[in-house]
Order: sequence, then C-alpha cells, then structure tokens
Amino acid sequence: MENNRTDWEFDYPASSISMGAKRQREYRDGRVQWWEARKAEVMEKIKTSGLTVHEGVGANLSYSNTSNQGAQVMVDATLQRDLNECVTKIRSHQAAVKEYDAWIQVLDANPQARLKLKHGDWIFFFGT
Repeated sequence: MENNRTDWEFDYPASSISMGAKRQREYRDGRVQWWEARKAEVMEKIKTSGLTVHEGVGANLSYSNTSNQGAQVMVDATLQRDLNECVTKIRSHQAAVKEYDAWIQVLDANPQARLKLKHGDWIFFFGT
C-alpha cells in the first residue's frame, strides 16, 4: 500500500525558512570549528608522537645483510585516519555552510514569498 507522505507539501513563508537556514548554517559552522579543533589536536599528536623509525631486526648485526633496506620512517596509521576524518568533515561542513548561506541570501531577498516544502525540504531547513 502506497503512502502520500512523499507527495505532501507544506506552505511556509520564505522568512521562516530563512530563520531555519540560519540556524542550520550556525550549527554547521560550529561543526567546522569543532572539527578544526580536533584536527589541530591530531596535528599536534603527529608532530609529537606520530612518527616512528623502524630499523629492522638485523640493523645492529655486524655482518652485511642484503635484504636489510635500512631505517624507515613510519606514520601511525590511526593518526593518519584521524587526520583524514577531520579534513573530510571540515570540507563537508564548510560546503553546507556555503549552501545555507546561499539559501539565506535568496530567502532574505524574497521574505514575503510563500514556498511549498516537502518533508525532505523541511528536514534540510529545520531538521537536526
């Protein structure tokens, strides 16, 4: 049995939608700040403890070992993953801030307009 929820539309003034967009933009900007702080923490960990030197088990032997390739500098893989997550989240939230800012400009330029929102639209502007 099919439902109508995806077809329903709700009438909202542009000024109300703009207020929702402003809250969403503030939330996303806060998330950018939070993830930038986490990135700074990860960068500090990388600087202080993220690099290790591996010389191999045969590095201290007095005879020549042709398979010994010398010392290698290695980055802690968990720190690399943490840094990648921070960078990805920052970019995602920054893109959302820009998108909400664009919507705010359009909606504020037309505060008397009435727009029909579907559920997904409502979630975009007012959802958490």
